[in-house]
Amino acid sequence: MTNKKVLETDSIDALADASISSVTVAIGVFDGVHLGHRKLLTELLKLAEQQHSVPVAMTFYPHPRELVNPRAAPKLLLPTQEKIRMLGQCGAAAVVSIHFTREFASLAPEEFLDSCLFGNRVKVHGLCVGRKWRFGAGASGDSVFLARKAKEKGFAFVPVEELRTPEGAIISSTAIRKALTEGNLEVAKSMLGRNYSLFGTVGEGYHNATNRLDSPTANLSITDGVLPPNGVYAGFAHVDGVRYPAAVNLGVSPTFRAEYGRISRRLELHLLGGFHGTLYGKYLQAELVSFLRPEKRFADPEELKQQIRRDIEAINQILEGK
Repeated sequence: MTNKKVLETDSIDALADASISSVTVAIGVFDGVHLGHRKLLTELLKLAEQQHSVPVAMTFYPHPRELVNPRAAPKLLLPTQEKIRMLGQCGAAAVVSIHFTREFASLAPEEFLDSCLFGNRVKVHGLCVGRKWRFGAGASGDSVFLARKAKEKGFAFVPVEELRTPEGAIISSTAIRKALTEGNLEVAKSMLGRNYSLFGTVGEGYHNATNRLDSPTANLSITDGVLPPNGVYAGFAHVDGVRYPAAVNLGVSPTFRAEYGRISRRLELHLLGGFHGTLYGKYLQAELVSFLRPEKRFADPEELKQQIRRDIEAINQILEGK
């Protein structure tokens, strides 16, 4: 694993501007950068070393399914910049993000490869993809096609088998989304290789948590991510690279509905100790560890305040040693 800053470009040839002339490429959407993706990236690093070339991850934006079938477009597990950062952590020296358009989707497999892989200034010496990855018009390109192209063009090719959990389930972004939607954090964790996190910027709230509940919260505006069911969670807030234990509430604050009307679904984090300062405007990571209880409407703020105290005690016990 590495923490160095990853180079970002929109084409293979653009890597030449950073004095990169020889690459090995792993192609995928990489949403979530889960354990299956990490297996592919491990093979990328091995192949790049064998080929004496620079390891590069190639991905696409928007998600191809957003163009192919907008009504069935998946909610992304990670914001784009978090995905790129994690790909860099996994060893990719550069991430090439290809703009996925209808014209691009309609290219024949040969044209698809020529468009995104084979330019004039950078030589592709190796390629890794998932064995079942399909590409090109009508999803007509596959691993058999790529193996043939590898022989013709003289690059090494490694198709990587899908990874499964110990229980035999295929690890995929789709399976992780399903687990999260159903509230199965442990299943999601087993496929991600880490606790699931949501990311967002701290904005203004109603100030009830500070003024009436003695538990000030950071209200996160979530732009990407799959939300689990409403409720209280034990978790961590990552602030400026520091990990703080936190009580996390996801929901619509039903106790205050009569006072404020319908409240939009939001994520609130109450940091449990060690943090001093203001959080407004900060970009935070909310790491979800364990579900504690469903969200419910209390008779009044005082009853909610007493429940929050009990929640914090339970969350401190859950997070101890984690």
